[in-house]
Amino acid sequence: MQQEQTNIWRRILQFWLRRTSPDPRIFGPGIEDQERKRRSRLLSALLALVFIPVLLAAPTAIPVPSYWIPIISLIVLSVIAAAFNRKANITLSGLFFIFAIDATLTILLATTPHGIRNSNIPDFDLFIIPTLIGGVVLLRRFLPFLAGLHIIIIITLFALLPHDPLLQQEIQVNQGGFAYSEISDALIIQIVSAIIAWLSAWSVDRALSRANRAEDLAEARKRLGEQAHYMVEQKERIDYGITVLKDAHARVANGEYKARAKLQNNELTSLAMSFNLMAERLNRISQIAQEYRRIEQGLQQLLELQDSVSHGGALKPLPPSGTLVDRLYPAVQRYYYLRSMTTRSGSSIEKIRTNLAQQEALISQLTTVLAHAYSLAQLSTSQLILTQPLEAAQQLCIQIKDQEKRSMQETKALDQLLKEI
Repeated sequence: MQQEQTNIWRRILQFWLRRTSPDPRIFGPGIEDQERKRRSRLLSALLALVFIPVLLAAPTAIPVPSYWIPIISLIVLSVIAAAFNRKANITLSGLFFIFAIDATLTILLATTPHGIRNSNIPDFDLFIIPTLIGGVVLLRRFLPFLAGLHIIIIITLFALLPHDPLLQQEIQVNQGGFAYSEISDALIIQIVSAIIAWLSAWSVDRALSRANRAEDLAEARKRLGEQAHYMVEQKERIDYGITVLKDAHARVANGEYKARAKLQNNELTSLAMSFNLMAERLNRISQIAQEYRRIEQGLQQLLELQDSVSHGGALKPLPPSGTLVDRLYPAVQRYYYLRSMTTRSGSSIEKIRTNLAQQEALISQLTTVLAHAYSLAQLSTSQLILTQPLEAAQQLCIQIKDQEKRSMQETKALDQLLKEI
């Protein structure tokens, strides 16, 4: 049963806070925002107290309808203050709430039917309520002006409003005609309450200042710790980067130009990239130098081979070097074969020339024999004498045909050699 009542009151309180205070999510975690949130919640709680004087003063307003004026004024101005508080205008809401109480008390005293009576003098003491509320929900600098305003209101109301005859008689009899004594208590209460509220607000401000400094110090320590941790991690990354660069540098210095410094998310990444670029260029230069040496060696071997061939030496195989020299070697081979074929064809041509000379001599002999045979035919010699030259001519023709066959064979062989070249 008690638990259910507690839950009911809690739900009522939460409903009231949702209707009269701003959303807590708009306040940050800082000291200032949390202080504004605290003042807003206090103001919401104080606004709930408006129902108490309204309920207590309502029965007195039934016989005296003029009392409804201050009651309605208190309700209307309190609603406006709650609306400002709902919008997170906490200072303006506090000022409206204080103005609601001051206006209610002023209207209550100004609308008395017969002026100020003896029973109305304690009403001036009620101005302590807005002063105390100001010390709770307003900034400290508002309190002196608030106390001065209340003092002016008290003096103005007491001086301008008419006094009841009983009050005048009391002033004459008990105060010796000095009316200030009637409101001196209210003024003293106002001043003392303002000082107390100011001291209370000052102590709260001091506590908030210390808490703020403590929070700033804690935040500074946290930042220093984070910076120290970051510096330690940074030092570890730099040491690791230096180690990687030193290892890569040593490998490159030993001729391993393919070594690279692999660094990522490190302060020395740009230096590693520059080092890798340098190593890549050195690797290319090394490859070019090796290629140049292979070409130089291949050309040297090719020149030696060509010199040997030009002096009649045999053509030796050239080991492949993987360079342009490998394309020049077939040209040397063709040159060697051409030289050999030229030498061989030279001897064949010389034989052909010799055979042609022999054929020319045989033809000359044949011509001579035929001429002799013709002359013999004209002289009409005997048949036996004519037959002998003819046989000699036939033998010469057979020799000429043999020479022609050998010449044709040598010519075909020379033609085949030229085609192979």
